Amino acid sequence: MKTETTNSIKDIDEKEWEILVGIHSAEQSHQWFRTIEDSGMVDMHYVFLKENGTLAAAACCFVFTKKILNFELPFLEVGSPLGTSHAFFYKTPNHTDMLLKGLEQIRKKEKAKGLVISNLDEGFNTKQLKGFSTLPLLDDTYIDLNFKNFDEYLSFLPYKARGSVKDTLKRTEKLGVRTVFTNEFTKWMDVARTLQGYLCEKFNDYGWYLTEKFYQSLETHFKDTAELLLFFKDDIPLASIVALNLPDVAHYRFAGADPHYKKYQGYFLIYYQGIKRAIEKKQKRIYFGLTTYEFKEKIGCKRKPLFELVWVENPLFNVALKPYAAFRKARGYPAE
Repeated sequence: MKTETTNSIKDIDEKEWEILVGIHSAEQSHQWFRTIEDSGMVDMHYVFLKENGTLAAAACCFVFTKKILNFELPFLEVGSPLGTSHAFFYKTPNHTDMLLKGLEQIRKKEKAKGLVISNLDEGFNTKQLKGFSTLPLLDDTYIDLNFKNFDEYLSFLPYKARGSVKDTLKRTEKLGVRTVFTNEFTKWMDVARTLQGYLCEKFNDYGWYLTEKFYQSLETHFKDTAELLLFFKDDIPLASIVALNLPDVAHYRFAGADPHYKKYQGYFLIYYQGIKRAIEKKQKRIYFGLTTYEFKEKIGCKRKPLFELVWVENPLFNVALKPYAAFRKARGYPAE
């Protein structure tokens, strides 16, 4: 078994990567990591394990400053950057040990103070990952699209929610709100960035704010599959979101909406038209990301609990993480 550490997913053939990872999440795809790398938003690192020249296991990581126990520390985080998918792929205990050794080499080189394996769900086997503390994360949200068409989806909703969706669609149609799906990301990136900027400002969180270079990279690597959903009243942009598409799964990420035009309901149209689009594409599941759970549950979303494994090099700090993790779990943090 041979271990390789590198700074680019390009060192692995795309088909070979797909065989290892599968086609379950656009955020785990070769295209996604190429997009991240070329955007310059995150400096990526990788550990690849090869057996007889074939990729057998992998971990994708980056340095990220994280606040734990009121301390901000640089961690080496294993996960999909700007996403909610994990990036630790292994099959055997030996794979786990070798990946962790490779990650430790990168951690020391990058002078990170600990290791985080993030965006894990209940289906992820953590038995081989010893010495970590488990911390809960915000839940992801999704809808399983077992519907022949949008009308069948509406009939699945409770009466009150169904009426609300129908009223919004009728009202916005009368108001002349226009829907645009496009893969011309560079053409519309200024509009999308302005709209996303409003939400970043509202929540004082710019960690997910996409750069111009990101949209250029997205057009290069995802042009045939990703889409930008935009809503307009005449020439006034109201809302936008990026859709990352696989044959069976859609990820809707990086929403934006102009707060000056709330009456046109652009933010809600993101979800309704996104669901309609995914059903038309015969996709089986659509993900809508974190937060706003009350609204999302009304339109049929389920929650996907996520957690992370955390280890800190300082022994005392690492010991303190155990009761801290237990306290957070007992308090139900961070679920809303």
